[in-house]
Amino acid sequence: MPASHQAQILAIPVKRILAVPHRKAGGTNHWCLYLSSSPASSVRIDCQPSYTIPSSVLRGGSKANLIISELPYEISTDAQAQFILDIAPGLSVGQVWGEFTRYGRHKYEFDAMGVGCRCWTTNQINLLYQLQFVGNASQVAAAKAGILKLWPDQTPLPLDQGAYYQ
Repeated sequence: MPASHQAQILAIPVKRILAVPHRKAGGTNHWCLYLSSSPASSVRIDCQPSYTIPSSVLRGGSKANLIISELPYEISTDAQAQFILDIAPGLSVGQVWGEFTRYGRHKYEFDAMGVGCRCWTTNQINLLYQLQFVGNASQVAAAKAGILKLWPDQTPLPLDQGAYYQ
């Protein structure tokens, strides 16, 4: 998130959150969250392995980079599915980001193969539900069930584990 644009991005109102798997790469889909502000704009929170900053918890892994991007569309064209999470009214990008950092969700590590975004996304959905930012239990269950599949074929795929560090 560019420092010069940070305040503007954090002030963006969120209308809904989408959990999204992208095209397969390396045998799995890459998942991230889109904080939708309209059908034509969103802020993507994308947790990706750094591959250069060594892990302190997972042997051979790497620390994550959380990339926050303001986008002129709701979700990427390479999205394989989308799981809608209705949110409490009045939520902003800054509130979501603030809770992610308050709960240490920005201190994440991927395994040696660079896998772990599905675990991270699941953890954030659980946190958003726990904080009552997301309130529909059936939508939460559907998103978490979707994360346990490979898209678009929808074959079962056990959840890989990442880890949080202090």
